[in-house]
Amino acid sequence: MTSLPESTETPQREAELRMTAHRLQLPRSTNPQDILAMVRNVRPEAELSDGVLDLGEGARLVQDTDPRRGGRWSIEVPRVREDPLPAGMTDSHGYAAAFPDGMPFGVEREVLDLCWSLGRRLFGAVVTDSGVRLEPHPHQVRDLIVVSPHRVDNVSLAELLANIEKEISVVGSPEKTAPRYALTVPLGDDEIQVRVGERSRPVALREQRWIATSSDYEIVHVTADPEEDAIAAPDAATQARWAEAYARIGRIAAVLVENVGGYVIDREGFLVAPSDLA
Repeated sequence: MTSLPESTETPQREAELRMTAHRLQLPRSTNPQDILAMVRNVRPEAELSDGVLDLGEGARLVQDTDPRRGGRWSIEVPRVREDPLPAGMTDSHGYAAAFPDGMPFGVEREVLDLCWSLGRRLFGAVVTDSGVRLEPHPHQVRDLIVVSPHRVDNVSLAELLANIEKEISVVGSPEKTAPRYALTVPLGDDEIQVRVGERSRPVALREQRWIATSSDYEIVHVTADPEEDAIAAPDAATQARWAEAYARIGRIAAVLVENVGGYVIDREGFLVAPSDLA
């Protein structure tokens, strides 16, 4: 049996051959320091130097210095692919259409998810190595979490939120000492749930002294159609419902922060400024 010849490439060259490059397109006015601050919410070891944002694990964002291409960053990342998504299945990020020969996996998927999220929050887009443009809707992720050092019982929370939501009800045990509970607010055929009881300890708040005993107030948009969360390109009616849901979720989060204290993060772990809540 004839064996294959050993590779003559150096380890560095072999690593380069396994790399690929996507593109992150953000508004021209986006400050690189703002990008770094967001990335550090989920990757605290990230570093920015001379237009290169090191994400770790061999991945980095490289700023395009051509003034005619402001806001462009090359996404340099190890290429890791797995099987394609089964026929007929969709995903909220649009990866199924962008990668028909094999879905990104491992570090490539993590970095693409990060850049997709940056595009969502900063009104940008990701262009894949195959040339497919992924442009997330700003309200594709609507859920927010208020992480607070203080816990409020279900009765008190319902009374507090009744100031902005007239139709609010307690789900589960009515006991004020219930370890977990939820409140619901109708939203057409959908509903908004405020869930209390879990503790996420997000990376963005890891330095807070009270994080180990914190309380999470998850504010969740529950859609009538569970498949809706997999929509990559919502129609006008869906966009309008998403916008209304996010506005009301933002108002609830603002009331919680003002009265209970804490910070707001979105479902993907990024801090949300109070000024962006409504």
